[in-house]
Amino acid sequence: MPAITEDFRRAMGWLHSWLGVTIGVVMFAVFWMGSLTVFAPEIDRWMIPETRIVHRERAISYDRLLANLPPEAARSDYINFVVPDARRPAIGMFYRAADGEFRSLDLDPATGAPIDATDSHAGTGFVYPFHLSLTIEWRSLGYWIVGLAALSMLILLISGLFVHRKIIAEFFVFRPKRHARRATLDLHNLSSLAGLPFYFLMPFSGLLIFAFLYLPWGMAEPFGGKLKDATAAISGEYAVAKPAGRPAPLASVDAMKARAEAMWAAAEGVPVRTNLVRVFNYGDVRAAVYFRNTFPKDRVTLSEYVAVFDGVSGRVLHDFAKPPIGHASAWVQGAHFVQFGHWPLRWLYFAGGLGGCVMIATGMLFWLRKREAKLSANSPGYRLVEALTIAGTSGLIAATGAFLVANRLMPADARFVMESRADGEVLVFWLVWLGTVVHAAMLRGRAWAQQCWLIAGLAIAAFLLNAVTTGDHFVAAVGEGLWAVAGMDLVLLIAAAIAGRSAVRLSPVRPAVPMPVAMPAE
Repeated sequence: MPAITEDFRRAMGWLHSWLGVTIGVVMFAVFWMGSLTVFAPEIDRWMIPETRIVHRERAISYDRLLANLPPEAARSDYINFVVPDARRPAIGMFYRAADGEFRSLDLDPATGAPIDATDSHAGTGFVYPFHLSLTIEWRSLGYWIVGLAALSMLILLISGLFVHRKIIAEFFVFRPKRHARRATLDLHNLSSLAGLPFYFLMPFSGLLIFAFLYLPWGMAEPFGGKLKDATAAISGEYAVAKPAGRPAPLASVDAMKARAEAMWAAAEGVPVRTNLVRVFNYGDVRAAVYFRNTFPKDRVTLSEYVAVFDGVSGRVLHDFAKPPIGHASAWVQGAHFVQFGHWPLRWLYFAGGLGGCVMIATGMLFWLRKREAKLSANSPGYRLVEALTIAGTSGLIAATGAFLVANRLMPADARFVMESRADGEVLVFWLVWLGTVVHAAMLRGRAWAQQCWLIAGLAIAAFLLNAVTTGDHFVAAVGEGLWAVAGMDLVLLIAAAIAGRSAVRLSPVRPAVPMPVAMPAE
């Protein structure tokens, strides 16, 4: 029996090592971008200065907004408003244009006028999709890669519990002054155990959220194999008829919104706010108005209620409250996306995500340290893993810094080879990340320190450029109550300090050059 147990432990160790090094870069990228996604609205406000509005509670008239739509939006069959809040003080709006593409606008919450905002994908448009799908849209391949990374993370966590016999003792051991291999393993063990429940929750909930993609037949089976029916039963989706081509005036959206919130409050026993207002077939006899409480601020669960009204008569077409299984799904989504109003917990999520990055990076680094003597350090396989480890960790962080710096440096009308300025910022991200791969492959171990210096320089540059280009330096942002901007600046300074310290520690120590001894004159 002991021999079998030892063989099993060795098998788990082999699986833990090789699965980690194979999928480690993707896991690091997902965790890194997931950490930033926790503060995606704050990143939006930093990267789009025109939306740096101090939030004030005010009644928003959607009747007035619809009456003053831009001409292209007024002809759209799909108009969506995101209700402003403290984290997103501008009214978000997007609509489907005549060419089928979606256009987005930010509206001033006081006047309803469109804001001439900086063209940037920012946090919501780039960081968040990268976390979900690596922005690989072809046949949903990106979602499958991220799903594989999530499943791999769960396997790694479980196998790691078998690998480490003295799991409790290892939690209290960290020897940073020991040789590099020992210190790396200690840090890997410490970071792994400190956030273990969080590391289980994130990939597990992520897989459940996209179960409709990974296991569609399982979700559709209770509904006769019809996935659309399963989605409607869980999320409250409602099929709206296509426009008839006959004009008709729209009833008061504000009155419909008040009625929807009254219905929800009666069911819940407490006030429930609308977060999303959507108008289908605006100006048509088949118009419909859709309301959802997408992101409740006082609870974990997401999107518990949906109400759909006939746009012309104002009568209720669909009144949906999630069934029990839907509540379970909504709680899992809310626990993953952390959109509720709990700032301390949001910071803990951010710290947990960074802890996951440390765990993954030290695991890949330990693999390199351990095999440096066993394998030839010049073998193609070793050099490939080394370059991907460096570029997949420090290189990715540097590319993120370049993304922020490009946001502040690019002219408003910049296009380059991309279709828009926003795409140009993303292009800079990818080019810098690719450059770090080449840099790591050429300089190898020396690239660690140099890329850390690059991270520090980019973070300081982003901090200074924000002050120069917007005037909202840290002190001014605090004075004006722009906590999102001040928080971003503070995080940039902390990142620069950590990266600089890491660069110093990782820089090769040069041997002291002896002073020349003066020769006696002859």
